[in-house]
Amino acid sequence: MSDSPLNRIPSISQLMELRPLKDLAHKVSSSTVAAGIKSYLEPYQKMAMEVAPALPYTSLQGLASEISNWILGKKGLGRPEVINATGQVLGRQFPLGPLAEEIIVQAHARRHDYHLASAENDFRQGIEQLLCEMTGAEAAIIFQDREAANYLVTQHLATCETYVPRSQMSATFDGINLPQRLEELGGIHEIGASNEIDFSQLQAGIQGKAARLLWFDRTNFDGPGSAVIPPTTQMLEALRASQAECWVDLGIAGLLPEEMHKSLSLTSASQAIDLGADVVMLSGGLLTGGPNCGIVLGRKESIDLLRQITLAPYLQASEAALVELEACLRIHQSGQRVDDRLPLLSLLSTSLENLDLRATRLAEQLAVSPWITEAITREAEVLSLPGCAKMATRQIVLQLSEEGKISVPEHLKSFPAVACFRCCKEEVVLDMRTIFPRQDSEIVGKFLPCDRTCEGSVEESNEK
Repeated sequence: MSDSPLNRIPSISQLMELRPLKDLAHKVSSSTVAAGIKSYLEPYQKMAMEVAPALPYTSLQGLASEISNWILGKKGLGRPEVINATGQVLGRQFPLGPLAEEIIVQAHARRHDYHLASAENDFRQGIEQLLCEMTGAEAAIIFQDREAANYLVTQHLATCETYVPRSQMSATFDGINLPQRLEELGGIHEIGASNEIDFSQLQAGIQGKAARLLWFDRTNFDGPGSAVIPPTTQMLEALRASQAECWVDLGIAGLLPEEMHKSLSLTSASQAIDLGADVVMLSGGLLTGGPNCGIVLGRKESIDLLRQITLAPYLQASEAALVELEACLRIHQSGQRVDDRLPLLSLLSTSLENLDLRATRLAEQLAVSPWITEAITREAEVLSLPGCAKMATRQIVLQLSEEGKISVPEHLKSFPAVACFRCCKEEVVLDMRTIFPRQDSEIVGKFLPCDRTCEGSVEESNEK
């Protein structure tokens, strides 16, 4: 047998015969697993052709386990490791983002309002009414987080005749294992023989007054499977004439300004309701920009059924989350500089010209560090958000000295900010779209030994 590195790479069929990939194919479909294996092996094949004998390779069984975890999202789905303030991976945690300072200030003041404690129910109802006014929903209920909302919705739907497309039977970007949850609950059935969604077959399969479709927007998923899920708007338009109810989880989207939804190819809550969704689930965090609560909107009859679930009162959002959500909703309702006032949206909407300017200045200051032998800037496109198209950005690539290879990773672990770095043995890559302007000078300090200071400072730029 030839000793070519390409011969050391197993075939897709070989791997699919091994557990846990063989077991996974029964849960998320063979085509999803095959597509995941193909995507996972592509870097290995490229390395085999480029660097011949030095191909990194584990045992066949070990590789099968690693790919299975990758498809399910347990290892960041192929994203490079990063170091940030929380030690968490960019692909999963970037959508959460920090709260805006004005939300924190307003929430702090609101908590000291003595009327709030004595009128908590009125306060909660007021926020639910505000959500209805902003989205066109008949009723709303707010739970403590996205997972609580998902759990109660699926628990209710398990008592009805409910279907979910097979292509969406996977783990969500934030770790909700849908196949396991739906299997434990029972009563929610897969529909479709493959990942390809045929709307006419879908409509025929769920036809009937008692039937319900549970649909997860593709931004719920952070792997290769998200590419085969059509936009939520297409599904709602195709099933508009159906008698079946449509319950939709919008993933990372929700209450963004309409123009930002369009630029990111996302479906907003108001858009989904206008197109006939009976119930819509979204997060108060993620791209909404508020606290990490779970919001469920839609027809009053459906929301009232959720309120009647025994656990529902115990899983509703706390007063602290409600005051933060109210402040966030007021920003959205005002329509004034929304993408500037909410931190995560400001990162997403920053112009490339602004990123170029900051990257050049930051690279010049980082280059003086004895830990860095070279600092260059480059254009790039990255998958910053689950299930979305790539976003143009600017990166700084830092080549590390021998001393830097030892010292830099340790220094970055304690960096008290949101910024994310990709770090390997030879270099560090900074993505400017994950760094706030005010953090530039802090980053310079982190790349300098404790006994050194950097001359000058990086100017903050608020240009958009």
